[in-house]
Amino acid sequence: MNIKAVYRRFRQWQLAPFEYKYSSQDSHRCNNCGHDYVGNFCPMCSQKQNVGPITWKSVIQSIGEVWGLHNRSLLYSVVQLFLRPGYFISDYISGKKQVSFPPVKMLALVALLGLLVDYLTGAIDGMFGMTFEEDEMLFLDNVLMWMNTHPDLMSMFFLSYLIIPVYFIFRFAPRNTRHTLPQGFFIQVFSSVLFLFLNMLYDITSMGWFVFVLGVVALFVTYKQLFGYGIWGTAWRLAAAMVCAVLFLFLLLSIDNCIHMFRAGHNDLGIRFAFFFIPFLILVFVGILWISYAISKPRSKKRKPKSAPAEPASVAPAEPEPAKPATVATTSASPKATPAGQKTRPKHKASKKHTK
Repeated sequence: MNIKAVYRRFRQWQLAPFEYKYSSQDSHRCNNCGHDYVGNFCPMCSQKQNVGPITWKSVIQSIGEVWGLHNRSLLYSVVQLFLRPGYFISDYISGKKQVSFPPVKMLALVALLGLLVDYLTGAIDGMFGMTFEEDEMLFLDNVLMWMNTHPDLMSMFFLSYLIIPVYFIFRFAPRNTRHTLPQGFFIQVFSSVLFLFLNMLYDITSMGWFVFVLGVVALFVTYKQLFGYGIWGTAWRLAAAMVCAVLFLFLLLSIDNCIHMFRAGHNDLGIRFAFFFIPFLILVFVGILWISYAISKPRSKKRKPKSAPAEPASVAPAEPEPAKPATVATTSASPKATPAGQKTRPKHKASKKHTK
């Protein structure tokens, strides 16, 4: 088996995995509205042409549709998301919505599946064993404690912080250039589905750091395929986006800590946080975004201004030459021109010989 040939076929499948059948050219009568049409779907009500009477197969399909086990099934979309994550997301945000199971519905179903795995495996100690003290909590502290006991949903919140950094840092990518914030929302929805399955792997194996590294690698492959940068271009941009996401999380924690200090009577520390530490985090956050945006922005080549063409010099109109008199053609042949340096022999008259 040639490994290069297998990899080449796999790459071709990643770029173009979908095959579409030609529409039927037979005439049909719609069972729903009674319209006569040619094709696979009725143009009036959109019902499929091969819908027949209800059978046990219809019952099984209806039950499967609850969990996405039908056309564009949940399992099919998950397989696509694991084998070609960036290309699959690019297909969806570029307008090919029929290739995927509805992403928000897929996220909700996978989240429910993740909660079920959490319950069955008893994963309640958190991904890295972090704990919080009860007497030092406000709203965000309670949220963080809940996220610590549910790492699958914690990844969803963390990936939501990537929407704005990815929007600016990958703004001028070779592929999916100038993607919008709604498109960025669906990018993170698909990424969250991928991370939820990785967190289920953590619940089963309890290898937290291994799953964390595997998630970073999966995110790198996704962004490389999605935006079309090279290895190093994707690596530093993804690192900058993740740093911005962490800074945003620290910013929320700092605001929570500042509120706690004012309520506890530590006004001096609260003022320091409010006027020094929090503005510093905002400055670093904005600075990383601005520097990454400026580096990624394509620079237009400065063209030298073209000099105006020189005006042609005015030429006085030439006076018409006087007409030459017509020469009369003579029958005598003109003497042949002799080449330079060749002597001409004088021509003598031929002597007449008298015959006797």
